[in-house]
Amino acid sequence: MRIEKLVSCILSAVILSGTVACGSSLATSSDRSGTAANNNDNFVVKEVGTTDSSEAETSSTSEPSDDNNSESGSAASVDSDVPSSDISLLWEDSRVFPTTSLGQYYVMPTYAVKGYQDVPFVKASDYLDIIFAKTAHTSFEDGILIVSKNGTEATIDPSTDTIYFENPSLFRSSGMIDGAIMDTMEMNVVTASVKNTSTQTDPKPLAILLADYNMPVIVMDDDLLMPFLALQNTFGAIAWSNCLAYNGKDYYNVIEANSYMTDHPDVVVEETPFLNAVYSGPFSEKASPSQDYANYSYFSTCLLLDLYYGHKEEKNITTFDEYFTRINAKPSLCSTDISTVTLTETLIFFYLFDSGHDAYMPGKTVFGDAPQADEAQAEEIINDIKESEEGSQYFGDAEAAADMTGDNMGDALLGMLTEKGFKIPELAPMFAWTMYFDSLVPEDYGSERIDYVDDTAVIYFDAFKDNPEREPSIYLEPMTEEDFEDNNFAFFYSCFEEIKEHKEIKNVVINISSNGGGDVSSLIAILGFLAKDGEVTITNKDMLSDSYREECYHVDTNLDGIADDNDGYGGQYDFFIMASPSSYSCANALPYFAQQAGLATIIGTKPGGGDCVVGEFLDAYGCGGAFSGMLKLGKMENEVFVSNESATEPDLNMMPSLFDFASVPWLDPEGITDAVHQYKDGATQINYGIEQNIGAISNIIMNMLTGVDG
Repeated sequence: MRIEKLVSCILSAVILSGTVACGSSLATSSDRSGTAANNNDNFVVKEVGTTDSSEAETSSTSEPSDDNNSESGSAASVDSDVPSSDISLLWEDSRVFPTTSLGQYYVMPTYAVKGYQDVPFVKASDYLDIIFAKTAHTSFEDGILIVSKNGTEATIDPSTDTIYFENPSLFRSSGMIDGAIMDTMEMNVVTASVKNTSTQTDPKPLAILLADYNMPVIVMDDDLLMPFLALQNTFGAIAWSNCLAYNGKDYYNVIEANSYMTDHPDVVVEETPFLNAVYSGPFSEKASPSQDYANYSYFSTCLLLDLYYGHKEEKNITTFDEYFTRINAKPSLCSTDISTVTLTETLIFFYLFDSGHDAYMPGKTVFGDAPQADEAQAEEIINDIKESEEGSQYFGDAEAAADMTGDNMGDALLGMLTEKGFKIPELAPMFAWTMYFDSLVPEDYGSERIDYVDDTAVIYFDAFKDNPEREPSIYLEPMTEEDFEDNNFAFFYSCFEEIKEHKEIKNVVINISSNGGGDVSSLIAILGFLAKDGEVTITNKDMLSDSYREECYHVDTNLDGIADDNDGYGGQYDFFIMASPSSYSCANALPYFAQQAGLATIIGTKPGGGDCVVGEFLDAYGCGGAFSGMLKLGKMENEVFVSNESATEPDLNMMPSLFDFASVPWLDPEGITDAVHQYKDGATQINYGIEQNIGAISNIIMNMLTGVDG
């Protein structure tokens, strides 16, 4: 493939990535949109438009430094004994907005340090009080800051520039399991099991050497002064709260803002007070970031991914600085040209990480709109990476490549993924299947539905959704159909109440063939309906603490408020789960855990994968994204952890050949019921005639040509 074709595909991805990136529908996670504090009652609430004090005399643009810090990507030894004369108060009244409300904020002074131009420094205790909503206790003893939370401690030692966690999982949450996959605040109809005991292996401590990331720890007034992202990308990320972006004065929840802009692509930033505030700070008046700030962005990205990226072993990554250096991407990531940085990060997330959980959404930055990348710029970056031994594995020219329709952004992204010159990545087929199902589902099919054919009920839903914050709770105010929109439990409860009225029903099929995932609390709730007693066990590994966990839950499927053996419908019906290559994340986990526990028969095809809880990505420019995070689903087998990425095989293979894809009755209840009957008659594979395949494929092609849904 010619490099020009590859470049044009990539540029299309940069434009499109924000709309097709991994969102809640692709996330094996609870809705972790991220708030900077866990308790809204502790906000400092002040009238918008007032300030606590005037701006300090120090300008937000400090003098450029002459030390090694200013060299692109240099990680020279960090001297924590910074003289007080090199420290100045930059903003006494920097505000921290943990949500998208401009009326609720904290005040956290921001400092400048000579040699770190434009890099915000904050007191560690100030940040920790905000991020943990004063549920963590800090003390300064013998020159070391001690942070206590949930019965464990972390220390920050300026003499070694080290953060040390006794048990990083406990800094996420406490409960039946340290840092469980489901937080207690998400529990409603799902509770910790009393019948079965959750277990975990001993967590390992974690030491982070900040000097490796060019981040000093400075003693100041019985406290520690640190770069903002040195704190957010450690303590904040552990607490699922690495959501704040600094705009040259204040700190805003850009994760929620980016999510809003993705859902509302036509929003005008200048007409939205919150977004206008984010993108009109002092940085917006700069032509470009300083080299110090570009280095800070690079090393903070390395820090975040070193700690929380879940596929380091699979990608042969020891540290991301070494990895980016190895693939010649470091110079581009350290560039002061933001368009170069965002284009490189797009390549990394969509090409090299290569998972439906990995996405990057370039666009508006705190320094303004990133200049539009051009083909020459993209080609230069690609060639830099191609020159590395590892990069050549990804960017090899493919001689034969089909032409693409440049006007169709969806085709452009698909073409980018399949024609990019890599060995075809795992991500490409997933996108292809997702696009296929988008064209296959009729407009009036609905997001969830139940159909009845003979002795079989077919339950269809397209995303795992939960709303644990519903007030009043469903134990006080009965559920209605309106709850179906954001709560799978409500929909499944209604389905089974209805199924009980159909005495002829023996089989229940859960069709997730066009389901891309969502909330893990919903996954657990649905598994509870399949169990004989409402009991569910989720097995996973915390990659940060190297702890294997068996988390036991109970689902109150009959809503009587009692966790007992009367919950669940296992044994009353024969359960089937229909999966496809588009079944991703939670839709990969549902058939996996159901098959492991013997709760259901898997029909259709092998699901699409997705084994990690999603981590939030946010760089120093305010560009967000997601990546395969620190919690990985799977189980121990012969003392080795095996993820659920590709562990599920169908009991009834309904697509023996790729050419059968058009003949599979993905959304046809009658065809699905016939498949169930064939399985009960002993079939393990469904074969289709050549004429049937040709006819089905012809219909799809005709529908595509005429613009009619297939």
